Amino acid sequence: MNYLIIDKRQRVETGNEDKIATANLRLMEELDKKGIPHSLAYNDELEFQFIDGETVIKAKGEDIRKYTHILLRGHALHNEMEYQFKRYIVDYIDEHNRKNPNEKVLIQNSEAMKRFPYYNKIALALFCSINDIPYFNTYFRTDGNYLAHRDILEAFPLIIKEYAGANRVEIIDGKEKIKKNVFKISNEDDYRQEYLKDLDHSRFFIQEFSDSGKDMRIFVKLGKVIGGWKREAVDGFMTVKDGNYTMYNEPEKEIKEFAENVAQKLSADFVAVDIMYMGDKPLLQEISYHPGFKAYETKIEGEPVNIAEAIVTAFKE
Repeated sequence: MNYLIIDKRQRVETGNEDKIATANLRLMEELDKKGIPHSLAYNDELEFQFIDGETVIKAKGEDIRKYTHILLRGHALHNEMEYQFKRYIVDYIDEHNRKNPNEKVLIQNSEAMKRFPYYNKIALALFCSINDIPYFNTYFRTDGNYLAHRDILEAFPLIIKEYAGANRVEIIDGKEKIKKNVFKISNEDDYRQEYLKDLDHSRFFIQEFSDSGKDMRIFVKLGKVIGGWKREAVDGFMTVKDGNYTMYNEPEKEIKEFAENVAQKLSADFVAVDIMYMGDKPLLQEISYHPGFKAYETKIEGEPVNIAEAIVTAFKE
């Protein structure tokens, strides 16, 4: 076996000398334990060659067909081309596998990625609608003029989010910090609140607001829940901001079945399913084919599941 990990460049410092994301360090640690050779490449180290009728895709100068397993990790949400690179790789390897059934290369979540030709929140909402997955009421206008059109989602408070989930970078105490482009709208003036007022609203959509102040992240490997956390907001409405984390490796039946149904509809090898209640009804909040798990391993009391090991072994043959 020989693994290739392809990831995005980190936008801010990671805290280690090699500037490698914590999740990648953990994945490589687990591969080292198993004695599996591996390489790490970034999305800006890919090459696409179309010469004399032959296609070759290289990562860091190496033909990706030399690897047996490929982990397509993150892509820059502010650069939609990076997700398309991953889709090209899936199609390329599909064709290779068709022609060389005895030399197959496995890509994690290749079938799941085919469910999403575009990786953004509108694609997610459409997927939920088609597959009867409960989702937040959502409204997107290509002109971003939500103030002039309040008849669809008119009950404050609302949430307004960036279309692709892209974050912004702020300078705080002289250091670059990643901040979510997610804002609470409690009245018309809030459309002009700090940071939001200077952003392009045509790249934003609005959703109904849940006042639960809690969400859950459920890790699903090969169709089965293997662990997760609960997270509760402390400062403001967002659970990701200094939230309180609780181990949630054995969710109740309703949440377990919800997460496994989402994974099944996606045909996902490994996926994190984020769920939030709206009243007494669980709704899908987000999915991630390449979730981080540092908080799960470091912020929560209790015995965490080895998510890194689960990821490197989550391949459908």
